Amino acid sequence: MISRLLTDAVWQTIKDYHKDTKSRELTGDHRNVIEQNMDIHPFDGGVFIAIGNEFDLFVVPEKRGRWRIRTEIGNYLHQMGKSHSTIVVRINENNSPSLRLAEHFGFKEVSRENGIIRLEKRNG
Repeated sequence: MISRLLTDAVWQTIKDYHKDTKSRELTGDHRNVIEQNMDIHPFDGGVFIAIGNEFDLFVVPEKRGRWRIRTEIGNYLHQMGKSHSTIVVRINENNSPSLRLAEHFGFKEVSRENGIIRLEKRNG
């Protein structure tokens, strides 16, 4: 089955992230679960993946630092804010660029557990 929701390059980025940070190998079954059960918002070079008010952002390596991330994230957060009073992200404590970006958009740390920082942004 060929996926129409996650490009192969984005899927490889997601797999690499899980392998590198969680020592976990993802399979085609994982891809199917993501595509069937999560809200997927692709853009040129990446994807936002959400469940309810919590989302992840994945960007293919060749696009990192080379696209208008602030505009993409700003638009995405605006749309999420229409549906949720609080938006959540979880970021590895060693991922300084993502932490800085989240803080730039008004996310505040609310907890830490096993190297993962939970940040929230309250709307209105």
